[in-house]
Amino acid sequence: MTDNHSFLPASIANPDKRQELILYLKDLAAEDPEELWRNEREQGLVSDIDQICHFFFDDNDFDEGAVGYSLLDVNEVEAIGEVKALLDAMLVDLPKGDDAAFVSHHLWPRLRAKAQEAQSAFEARS
Repeated sequence: MTDNHSFLPASIANPDKRQELILYLKDLAAEDPEELWRNEREQGLVSDIDQICHFFFDDNDFDEGAVGYSLLDVNEVEAIGEVKALLDAMLVDLPKGDDAAFVSHHLWPRLRAKAQEAQSAFEARS
């Protein structure tokens, strides 16, 4: 008997997208993401909550169609779905919120915990 949820493709089509996803999860899991984003901006990078939201909602779906492309299985789809659900709830409350507003939002600790879980799981399988 085969469990389709544990099937892992030999490789994924876009490992760079997966690495980018892990980097964004690290940002969300960071103890002080505002300092991290500030330091990255000083290096000329675009780094803030707005960039993260664009990555998760505008640039990628990370749904079941991403399995084999940037995600390994539906368990990863579910993990990213939990992160996205929390981000989405925060966006409803803070449609024009800045970094500080998001980091101080009452859902931020839950988002951070889910991002840490997902980051750990993704890195263990990469």
